[in-house]
Amino acid sequence: MKENVRKYLEKHGFEAFTPKAVLFDMDGVLYDSMPNHAVAWHESMSRFGIAMTHADAYATEGQRGVDTIRQMVRQQQQRDISEEEAQVMYNEKTRIFHSMPEAPLMPGILELMEKIHRLKMTICVVTGSGQLPLIERLLRDFDKYLDRNRIVTAYDVKRGKPYADPYLMGLEKAGNLQPWEAIVVENAPLGVEASTAARIFTVCVNSGHMPTEIFREKGADVIFDKMTDLTERWTTIRKYMPNLPRENRWNANYCQLMHFIEENRRMPSKYRPKERPMLNWIKYNRKLIARDLLPADRLEKFALFEEQAKKLRRVNQYAYKKRE
Repeated sequence: MKENVRKYLEKHGFEAFTPKAVLFDMDGVLYDSMPNHAVAWHESMSRFGIAMTHADAYATEGQRGVDTIRQMVRQQQQRDISEEEAQVMYNEKTRIFHSMPEAPLMPGILELMEKIHRLKMTICVVTGSGQLPLIERLLRDFDKYLDRNRIVTAYDVKRGKPYADPYLMGLEKAGNLQPWEAIVVENAPLGVEASTAARIFTVCVNSGHMPTEIFREKGADVIFDKMTDLTERWTTIRKYMPNLPRENRWNANYCQLMHFIEENRRMPSKYRPKERPMLNWIKYNRKLIARDLLPADRLEKFALFEEQAKKLRRVNQYAYKKRE
């Protein structure tokens, strides 16, 4: 990961990588919705004499719907149609999509959101969709992490993906950030093209199982096969955020530890490699306390952790039980 960040900085001539926000695409990233979209595109466009395959749906994912339709009509019927006519066709695609079962959340996405939230980083969504029911679902499913002011839709920009405009708007909505102050999570070639055009560090999750080389050609900085892989590796990415405020780092580690204890009802184990960093963090803070170097506000929080730790007793290296 360190090499990925180095290449990113070198490519754009930036001096530092200091992300304060994560900008998520929606379909195929937050929701496992692309199979439904592919069916809806195929069925709706066939009613207007347009042949649109599932592969076409994946290839044009992230683009504004009306732009996709105008492009397909131009290619197959050699005519230009107005945005209004394209909107009528897109309305039919929307109707079919919403008649299908609701797409599930992408596995691992809520855990990833929580990790990002603990770092006190801003979370935004940048989508080519403008469908109100989908926006309302975003606000319902991710209400802890997201609000309406941090969602970029098709109606916020004149030029959608693959142009940089949606992600430039995302930077603005995230707090008028610079490109090196954000991370994009995408899954579509056009989306990757848009985020790299905006010069933002781009993480691609290949949820559509497309050839990896496509995303490399479009400029993705890191590529994962599935969302759960990114969720597991998030700590690795976080390591290379050198200018993250020290207070934020301490609070993020504290929240991670308390969340772990609450979920697992045990202390981290030295026999489980992924849990060792939490144990090292505990030891480090105990040493600071012994030397009277831990600030009062952190000391108070750490005392709450110690109270919880006393309630848990190790049975062996793998199992813990609550002390009676």
